[in-house]
Amino acid sequence: MDEIAFVNDMDGVRTIESALAQMRSAQRLYEHDRTKGMAELNKLFRDGTAPEPSLDGSYVGELLALDIAPGFTAFFQWLTNLWMPWLGKSFHAAHQSGDNIFARDSYLLARFFNPFYRGFIADGPGSYQGFAFRTYLAPGLADTNRRVLKIDYDLADNPSLTIRRILDELVQVDRNLYLGKAHAHWWWGGWQTVAYFMLTDKSSSIPAKY
Repeated sequence: MDEIAFVNDMDGVRTIESALAQMRSAQRLYEHDRTKGMAELNKLFRDGTAPEPSLDGSYVGELLALDIAPGFTAFFQWLTNLWMPWLGKSFHAAHQSGDNIFARDSYLLARFFNPFYRGFIADGPGSYQGFAFRTYLAPGLADTNRRVLKIDYDLADNPSLTIRRILDELVQVDRNLYLGKAHAHWWWGGWQTVAYFMLTDKSSSIPAKY
């Protein structure tokens, strides 16, 4: 198992490379032991801070880990390894809002599963945006002693049975690197942490998974 410890540069400042190495180490651990991997990602999340300054503009996203339910997790992990249409998020700091960014080749499928949703908008030749959110700072849902950026999808225009039941939370682990935690509010009333993801701004050069 990889040791998960921050590495400092010569000035004692954590670099984006060392912070990313921690995420990758936790991600590899997750692939061999889902419970321990999720726990390590949660430790990294708790070590993060509320984003400062506020996110503004487009950020590249990557799914790090999933934990939905027995049977479903393995299937969706296999599926997302083959095809991941989610590309990241776009933030509008002045309005405390934003949208998700998706690959263009998923548009017809998204329309099929959300026939009454009218929030999809063009975002260049290879992508589109949808599933808007509002942002605000507040204590974490599970980490109540940590201040996080809430990414809240409970908006009237979003699909009520699915998207409005999602709550993302984001912390900053480096100047250009953010770790996110996604929660789902199941129909029987309970919240569950179902995924971890990372965001980086487009100016950062982030290496591939391995």
